[in-house]
Amino acid sequence: MTATLCLPAVLPGRAAAAPSDGSGDIPAYRQADDAKKIKGTAGSGDAPEIEPATYTDSIGRGEKRYYRVELDAKSSAFISAVAAPRPGARVKDVGEGLKIGLENVDGSACNGATQPRFSAEGAAYPIADYATRIIGANDQCQKAGPYLFSVEREGPATSDPARWPLEIRFMAEPGLKGGPDALPSAPDTGTGRSEETPQPVTGDEKKRAHGGSGFNDAGAVSKGLWKDRVRPGETRFYRVPVDWGQRLNAAVELGSSGSPGEYPPTIYDGLGVTAYNPARGQFDEDRFVPYTPDKSAQAAVYTQPVDYGRRFAYSGNTPCVAGWHYLAVTVSPQLSRYFKSTAPLTLRVDVTGKAQDGPRYAGDARAAGFGVGEDDKEQAEKGQSAADAQRSGTFRLVAYAGIGTGAVLILLLAVWTLAARRRPAAGAGAVPPAPGAPGGFPGQGGHSGTVPLRPRQQDQGHAPGQGQGPG
Repeated sequence: MTATLCLPAVLPGRAAAAPSDGSGDIPAYRQADDAKKIKGTAGSGDAPEIEPATYTDSIGRGEKRYYRVELDAKSSAFISAVAAPRPGARVKDVGEGLKIGLENVDGSACNGATQPRFSAEGAAYPIADYATRIIGANDQCQKAGPYLFSVEREGPATSDPARWPLEIRFMAEPGLKGGPDALPSAPDTGTGRSEETPQPVTGDEKKRAHGGSGFNDAGAVSKGLWKDRVRPGETRFYRVPVDWGQRLNAAVELGSSGSPGEYPPTIYDGLGVTAYNPARGQFDEDRFVPYTPDKSAQAAVYTQPVDYGRRFAYSGNTPCVAGWHYLAVTVSPQLSRYFKSTAPLTLRVDVTGKAQDGPRYAGDARAAGFGVGEDDKEQAEKGQSAADAQRSGTFRLVAYAGIGTGAVLILLLAVWTLAARRRPAAGAGAVPPAPGAPGGFPGQGGHSGTVPLRPRQQDQGHAPGQGQGPG
């Protein structure tokens, strides 16, 4: 069962994928630059251990990979897996995907298992979800100790025979101050509030978005209209900061390509959008819609409110937390018959609800990847990827350092100039030495600093021209 989620991940890495303004090879999923290589095992006995970090592995058809984790009794654990088939690979839309789970070493499963699946016929694109261990939930996996995380690739014998790159990310959410007694109860979901997706945001001005090829280089977007371009068969990632008390409402439009005839064929599953929480947990199912070339198509998502207590509701929801939410937009490769290079995308992004104070964590939630800061909002307004923001911060730091160094140099130059001006002034006002005193003028009994040479003397005791006495 795919969980309905609400959880941030800002990892430093390479620059976002170049905007898709022309034809060319579709970029593969970009893994994190700081990811550690690891090799999961077919059996659980010698599984490698993972800690809160990002890892890379690969998985073959029909394989199951095990990894060992040590969990405490205070933090909630979110361990995600991203499978990234090569662009153009053939997959089935029924029964193919991953099984992601967490279990005790005695074999008893924890409750937070998921099964991400492909939803578009024949279209390969990155799929992701996570397994969870939630502190305070009605789950037997509450004690500290060793656990086993597993990823299994399921698919028919006709599935893509290549190994798929696998990215694993372990995030640990700090517990609350006060321990289990401080955990809030589940919210009242029977308030009569409509869960229907609201109308997409409208406007005239469109900003330029730069979608990435994965979670690590996703381009940030904020409330408003954004434009981008996408190749048929490509998946582009975007990220939106969503705070406590808020929810994401997004609609993605694919423009028409012009009518090729009176009865243009429809491409079913032509456009899809998938929403993920900050820990890469998937909201509901992929939303794919049909596409015909004579009209635009729109796919929309509306996430659950970011409310800590929703993790305890009996409605299939897993933890909703503040942080970067992600949108993965996929265009069917079959649209290449209508778009020879790229297709125009319009993202209508809205964040509804007033931001609220979050729970009182016992640790640094933002450092662990959960929360929204002012810098996140600034990045979203500028449309920056994580790498863009890192470079911008580095340049700003260098600029500040340069300004500081320049100020010091200017101050030193001013001091040196002032001292140089005072030296001649001091010499002009001084009293000259008296004649004959050290430092007096030449010819006045003093020394000018140059000693005059004496004439060479003859041998003493003999007058010139006189010979010496008899020997």
